Amino acid sequence: MDTPMLKVFAERLRAHLGQHQLHVKHGQALDLIAALPGLRNWPEVNAFPVRVAAGQLNDSSAERLSRRLTKNHGFSLTPAQLLQILKPARVKGERVLAYEELDDSGSPTGRRAAFTGIEFTPLRYSDLINTKLNNKLVIPLNWTHAKVIESNISEIKLEGVAAGNATIESTYTSKTIGLVKGGWLPSGLAVRQDMIVLPDRCTITELKGRFRDGIKKNEEDKDFLDFFEGDGIRINPLLYALEGNVRRNPTSDQVKQQLEEVIAALRLALPKAELVPGDIGGLQGIVGIVQDTLASMERKQTFLMRLAPRLVPPTSVSKKAQLWSEILSTAQDYGIPKNSLVVLAALSSISVPMGYSPAKRLLKPSADYSAEDAYNALADLRSLEILMCLFALFPDQQMMLCTGDKNLALFWAGIRASKFAWVGKAATFTLSPVEALLPNVSAEHRASFFNLVDHSEAVSAKAATEGGAP
Repeated sequence: MDTPMLKVFAERLRAHLGQHQLHVKHGQALDLIAALPGLRNWPEVNAFPVRVAAGQLNDSSAERLSRRLTKNHGFSLTPAQLLQILKPARVKGERVLAYEELDDSGSPTGRRAAFTGIEFTPLRYSDLINTKLNNKLVIPLNWTHAKVIESNISEIKLEGVAAGNATIESTYTSKTIGLVKGGWLPSGLAVRQDMIVLPDRCTITELKGRFRDGIKKNEEDKDFLDFFEGDGIRINPLLYALEGNVRRNPTSDQVKQQLEEVIAALRLALPKAELVPGDIGGLQGIVGIVQDTLASMERKQTFLMRLAPRLVPPTSVSKKAQLWSEILSTAQDYGIPKNSLVVLAALSSISVPMGYSPAKRLLKPSADYSAEDAYNALADLRSLEILMCLFALFPDQQMMLCTGDKNLALFWAGIRASKFAWVGKAATFTLSPVEALLPNVSAEHRASFFNLVDHSEAVSAKAATEGGAP
């Protein structure tokens, strides 16, 4: 361990001893620390190749330091107390981001720092569209409220608060994406203290395949899901049980079976995770969502089945206006608000050229589109509606929908939902779709879909909160 890091240990030890009226000089504290073998790196976060690991004593070093304190200064501290004193001040659920400066040749300069409490600014649609989730990520990040816990950089003071931005080249993939207020983040970076994570079915599958008894099955496979491994992660499995595995709205018994299944799977994969709720107490709430959305889901299924064959071929400019009107009139026929997510997805499907529409890949239209096909697409859109309702109901609670579906993530980032509020018995929110989601739309059509507040399509999230959720 280098001298700057030893100085950090020495200052922690001096500060604690001073609280007990034992005042030692910096050189004396440094001598106590530097003489100890066995100091090791603390690999709290290794998602980035340019990093510094905060130092920590091992058990044998703590025992030696305890004996040296007693012998040299007549002061008694147990090894356990020393381990607690010398580790960085953190709270349960906090993550550490480590930084190491490189020179122009790519070699470390020795200047490094580590931070906790970091809040990353959500990324945008344009940041995701060309990102390959199975590759090592290169993403622009902005962060704020970062508490400095380690630093040998003169401009970055210990115990200070920092903000910054950088293009990060990570050694980690991000097979799942965190959908949060304002956009998206790699799932592990989106996690914050006390956040509730709502994983979809594909995320649960990833977690089951990745962990057993809280231990990774393959240490070589580095992904941001690895950040779910430690203490403090809070998971609500309602989306898994709500979607079900029968490609249609599940019955009460099917919801119960799916909820029991996912709870057992999560406890096996991540035993340190806190499940919210921790048993089948949320069953009533999930069944309530199924019942509350049943009629709406059936209307939307019919809507998609009727339109799907028309959405399959590329839409020429000459036919776009006609098909646009047909989508809106069909929605009206089935009592579906024109600014609902399913209508917006259908309109995006005919607006984005060359088959590049994430909405079209989400809906998966075909000539023989079935009720089951429509249900699968609507279950994804319903998960976004539930997320928006929870944002409206619990504005101060950090929440994230975790998905492995890039098209769903693009659609979420593309609609730019904001201004969540709960009015009466429904959520309201503003949609401001990005140009890429509805390109080349006339001013008349654009006025109908940008900056809209949807009062009628909210899912009854109140039912979801019964039994201990969100």
